[in-house]
Amino acid sequence: MGSPHVALVAFPFISHAPKLLAVARALATAAPSATFSFLSTAGSLERLRGAAVPGNLRFVEVPTGGGDDDEEETPAWRRMELFVEAADAGGLKQSLEAAGAAAPGASWVSCVVGDAFMSMAADAGVPWVAVWTGGPCALLAHLRGDALREDIGGHAASRGDELLTSHRGLESFRVRDLPFGGTNASGDMHRVMSLLLHHVAQRLPHAATAVALNAFPGLFPPEVAAALADALPNSLAIGPYHLLPGAAAPAGDPHGCLAWLDRRPERAVVYVSFGTVAAPPPDELRELATGLEASGAPFLWSLREET
Repeated sequence: MGSPHVALVAFPFISHAPKLLAVARALATAAPSATFSFLSTAGSLERLRGAAVPGNLRFVEVPTGGGDDDEEETPAWRRMELFVEAADAGGLKQSLEAAGAAAPGASWVSCVVGDAFMSMAADAGVPWVAVWTGGPCALLAHLRGDALREDIGGHAASRGDELLTSHRGLESFRVRDLPFGGTNASGDMHRVMSLLLHHVAQRLPHAATAVALNAFPGLFPPEVAAALADALPNSLAIGPYHLLPGAAAPAGDPHGCLAWLDRRPERAVVYVSFGTVAAPPPDELRELATGLEASGAPFLWSLREET
């Protein structure tokens, strides 16, 4: 029997792929005798190719379904939809077979470590270890999605400040804190994300051999940790991913933010970031900048380069 061959399957949108690559590096560094294949779309892999990877980790392309993630003329929601449809229709299975055939000694995939959004990996016929790239509290809310929708119904706006006291582990959160704005969110992106997250909630507790969380023991209050352990008894808090041994070299601090922070007292700095999905229009960004400056408070604002 040959050495183990682990396929790492990325969700090639927003910030998912770099996080999974950190996990891939750590695994490949920890098991130098095993073979590792990192599967993602051509556009996603191109953005990651500058990263140093261990010699036993190879990049393998998966089909985009016609929704390549770097085609600006196609809306992001549609690119996601096309990619997932193609993966569901056999694209992922074919890519796993191609990865096995191309591996040294034609080493067939013996385990899939995949982004939780790629829940179709559960059908690969080998153990599936799901990797949740977001926050554990958000995952708990998604796992409780049906119960939350039944409780809140169409009243998310009027009940926005209401605490979720009847939902274990979420008691300190408000209705307005729920991912994607509670149950009143709409639009194509919300529809696509809702479908993906519904599949996550349905398959993760039953189909995943284990679920890796981007957290560490003691990070969250005991009631949150207990609720997660009940919902996902096979979950493993292995994060933060970027600090895993072998995950990556420090990215550096070209703007001197860390030194600037060191000169400020605790709890004195405002941090602003919209992540990789939200893109407020320029007039709203200008208004926010004006308000931040008028506040007189020191702040750090993380903006995408193209903003």
